[in-house]
Amino acid sequence: MISEKYADQIGEYARAHRQELVDTVIRLIGVPSVKGEALPGMPFGENCAKALKEGMAVCREYGMDVENHDNYAASATWGQGDREIGFVAHLDVVPAGDGWESDPFTGIERDGFIVGRGSRDNKAGFGAALMAVNCIRDLGIPIRSSLRLIMGSDEESGMSDMEYYVKNCHVPDFSIVTDCLFPVAHGEKGRLCGDIIIGMDTDILRIEGGEAPNIIPSMCTAFIKTGEGGQDLIQAKADKYEGLWTSPAEGGVIVTARGVCAHASEPEKGINAIWKLASFLYDEEVVSGREREAMGFIKEAFGYYYGEYFGISYEDKESGKTTLITGMALSQEGELRVTIDCRYSVTDKKERFMPVFYGRLRELGYEFQLMGLTDSHYIPGDHPAAQKLTEVFNWAAGEDKAPYVLAGGTYASKIPNSVAFGPGNAKERFPYGRGRGDAHQPDESQDIGYLVDAVKIYAMAIIELDQILHPSYREDDQPAAFAEGRKSKKQGF
Repeated sequence: MISEKYADQIGEYARAHRQELVDTVIRLIGVPSVKGEALPGMPFGENCAKALKEGMAVCREYGMDVENHDNYAASATWGQGDREIGFVAHLDVVPAGDGWESDPFTGIERDGFIVGRGSRDNKAGFGAALMAVNCIRDLGIPIRSSLRLIMGSDEESGMSDMEYYVKNCHVPDFSIVTDCLFPVAHGEKGRLCGDIIIGMDTDILRIEGGEAPNIIPSMCTAFIKTGEGGQDLIQAKADKYEGLWTSPAEGGVIVTARGVCAHASEPEKGINAIWKLASFLYDEEVVSGREREAMGFIKEAFGYYYGEYFGISYEDKESGKTTLITGMALSQEGELRVTIDCRYSVTDKKERFMPVFYGRLRELGYEFQLMGLTDSHYIPGDHPAAQKLTEVFNWAAGEDKAPYVLAGGTYASKIPNSVAFGPGNAKERFPYGRGRGDAHQPDESQDIGYLVDAVKIYAMAIIELDQILHPSYREDDQPAAFAEGRKSKKQGF
């Protein structure tokens, strides 16, 4: 690999700029970039627009040219060339949820980790890519491609930002999406998201749980209307279950269930509080009639993770099993909305399973409101870029891994000529116990040591991708401007 020549210099640079990297990620964590109500000129709300503004400010301070793409996305560029290499990260985050030991939007360094909402998903990815670009520039490493950082702001809620960007803005010749574990994710499952709508008496039973469709919910509450003595009876039943408790309310009782949150693509890592509460209400016959039927549906449909209840289970060797979970439940005005998140296997087709899914709901008499349906994304594992990036990671990390298919979805499914590649490392271990520290969990954390390693890997990847895009390139042909580099953070180039 050409990049081996520069590996020691790059590694030294990454280590020397550790604190700069940490400070950048913490700075971005300080913007609570959860999607909000659309405002004029701010399609995803004020905080997502602020995150793009902050990301551009960071890049501008490093002397990069920046552009705001109508607050759908933003980009920053450096260098000149007839081809372009991109890095793509999202600055929006899922809601913080509860259970944090520190303020989720005040990033801190603790135990060798950056802790805060978005530290891992996906502001660390942006920080590592930015430092890698700076590394190439500062060290004067000769490349023929320009470099572009693309910042998104709607990844967690449908990726309409990248649909807008691809349609209206410049797309690099090849892009790395910084939103997965190393090495290369050369495929991603497709996704179905929407609301199952069930009619019921919301004066008798009201349920609210979940923060976002793509998170296994850690909390769910239900108000149950009761007569005299009903509160004590329900409390006695709840006392038999771990993670359930009751509190009195006017005209009834509130039952709360606690679970363990996890990403929707890895449901086996969590305990779904909606399912847990519905199972209790059904099994203990706390409610009756249509309300009990609805709870029975949730118990049966979401007690398994792989779509069996709906008849859409599927598995392939490339990506494993289809997953299907409920991430949110809300009852109001005579209906219960149960939000689902389904990640379907890369060789499955929506044309196969959607009629089956709709047919099952028709049998039950339930409606479905579609929120999103995306195709799967797959390129062969022997694609030259996938092979070269994997080679870079294995050399730098001393591993022997192969390209893999990702259960979650990233921008790679929206951006032509792209793959997801790091910055996460499967060797990372979180010190906070089950259900804490990972993406979408409380105390979300990013191991700083592995993030510094990612800077080195990304810088080496730039060199190798540049060679793929310019196969006849020789190092002694580089323009002088590329050899001069940049001397300091604020100086420009």
